[in-house]
Amino acid sequence: TKDCDMNMAGSALAAVGHLVVPVFSEREAFGPRPWEEIALSLLVTTACCVGAGCLLTWPRAGCSRLLIRLLLRIWPLELRDEVWEEERHSGVSPCSESGAAAEEGDASVERRRPSKKRTGAELLFILVHNSAVTILAGLAWMLGLPSLALHAFTLEVAYEIFDTWSLGRARMEPETLIHHIVSPICILCSTQTDVDYRVLCHLCICIDLSGALLGLAKFLLRFSHISPSLIYQRLLYVYAVLRVFLPLIDTAIIVHREVSTKGGLFSRLSALDAAGTQVALGKTDWTQLYFWAMAVLNAFNIYFCLVIRSRARLPAQVVANYEARMGGCN
Repeated sequence: TKDCDMNMAGSALAAVGHLVVPVFSEREAFGPRPWEEIALSLLVTTACCVGAGCLLTWPRAGCSRLLIRLLLRIWPLELRDEVWEEERHSGVSPCSESGAAAEEGDASVERRRPSKKRTGAELLFILVHNSAVTILAGLAWMLGLPSLALHAFTLEVAYEIFDTWSLGRARMEPETLIHHIVSPICILCSTQTDVDYRVLCHLCICIDLSGALLGLAKFLLRFSHISPSLIYQRLLYVYAVLRVFLPLIDTAIIVHREVSTKGGLFSRLSALDAAGTQVALGKTDWTQLYFWAMAVLNAFNIYFCLVIRSRARLPAQVVANYEARMGGCN
């Protein structure tokens, strides 16, 4: 009995350790996966994401307040009137927004400028989508299904596609555009690497769980009466752990394996000719491309973590005035 208890305790500690540092004795490579499988998965997940996104975020679809009502049923909050008022004034599809603004003139553009920010329904859709990706990645890890992990990853790409189209050129911010370009590159490169799929699932869970909480935090900053300073302080812990600390561990694991098995990060940038001389531009290494894309995302996450940290340290009144002027976390 004592030996059984010790084994159970050891297994529990190992499981907890894998949640922090996903290193395993035997590697289960995620790729390379056939491009036909990736394209089919991306097509299906994009159709699902676009359909759900249009239904739950467009006022004209009739369900744009559904997520807000569900949130209030789960968590009774006192929300600002703006969350209901903006739904009445944002019933414009991305395709017709720019044309309508041009017809109505400069006064219409001025009136519509507050809608440059995401609506309450769009912020809560981030929460729903990222939670779904987190659950799929967690199930793929627990059940040992790399194919399910692929669907989780392509669902993340699907949201980048939907959000780019939904925001349009008028509401797209530079940092959002960069993220929407680099993130799919990172994900698609990962499908052609021999990185352990459990490491990728761990990274996906960290990024999307923090993304879900970030979407909720943005919603609370804009539409609730909770202290913005308190929200930033809580968000700092989430961001520092899930967007900086744990992803850097995953990156270190990938880099360590790359260096230990291939002799260095730059080994595939050169090749040997018939005479044994090194020449530049060797065969493309997807792991290396994945690393550089991930390095860009890590740099973004560290920067935004520092921004959140600076706001969390400001006096509460200063943060409240700033959020009132800016209309929510930017």
